[in-house]
Amino acid sequence: MKVLVCLGLSAALLAGCGGSGDSKGNDCTLGVNSCNVPPVANAGANQSVLIGSTVTLDGRGTSDANNDPISYKWSILQTPSGSIAALASTTSVKTTFVPERVGIYVITLVASDGKSSSAVATTTVTASATNLTINSTSYGNGGTIPLRIAGTVVGGGNVSPQLNISDVPAGTKRFAIIMDDETAPCQVGLSACRHWGVFNLPLAKTAIAEGEDLLLQSGVVYGSNYTIGPGGAAGIGYSGPAATSQHTYKLTVYALTDNVTWVTAVPEYSRAKFEIDFKDFIIGKATLVGVFP
Repeated sequence: MKVLVCLGLSAALLAGCGGSGDSKGNDCTLGVNSCNVPPVANAGANQSVLIGSTVTLDGRGTSDANNDPISYKWSILQTPSGSIAALASTTSVKTTFVPERVGIYVITLVASDGKSSSAVATTTVTASATNLTINSTSYGNGGTIPLRIAGTVVGGGNVSPQLNISDVPAGTKRFAIIMDDETAPCQVGLSACRHWGVFNLPLAKTAIAEGEDLLLQSGVVYGSNYTIGPGGAAGIGYSGPAATSQHTYKLTVYALTDNVTWVTAVPEYSRAKFEIDFKDFIIGKATLVGVFP
């Protein structure tokens, strides 16, 4: 009789834990305290990024109630038409990929503890050519730059333009501003004529007045411009348009992540050079175009 009671009690306990292996993947073959709970996968927060940037996917939020070792399986479920994006690793806790097309990328993560697998977790990466908005009361995009914004060499006031920055991507910690000219005799790309460089601009500084001294903002440094100052050194700060035939000036604001290295000294950055050196930290950008005269 005692044997039968014990057997009945053991069976009841096993049944309460899902038996010797239920449909939920619980494993109770070693007794009540050995029931396995599947891990819970976490593919990380959704992200908005620029095409061509390196996206990091982070599965460190994945958990296992039994503290079992976890293995990871990443997959790209959806990409924009024509994309050939691929994951750097499909089995590490963190992985990366580069979105080369504008659109939505859906990434999945499944975690396993060797006994059972998690439900599928997803995260969405939205890639765009620009995901920041800037406008100016000084001149409209594609418009003529007024004389007060131009350099003193052409009779201007050398006043830096007013800017409003909006639609700031999540995760932005700082801004950079670069204005350059690629119209001949200036060169295209890396060696464009530099007219304005502002770096380490705080996130809160989204409204900039005409002629404002941004060095009063904590941490801000100005870059060098194309002019030659005393002793042959490059000029520093804003240098307005000074062309006598029509040139096109592009002013780009960059949104930067919090792990970006602070810019120090007097940097010499055209827009193209900055985008190469800081490609892993730029999560948003927008460009204001003006012509002068």
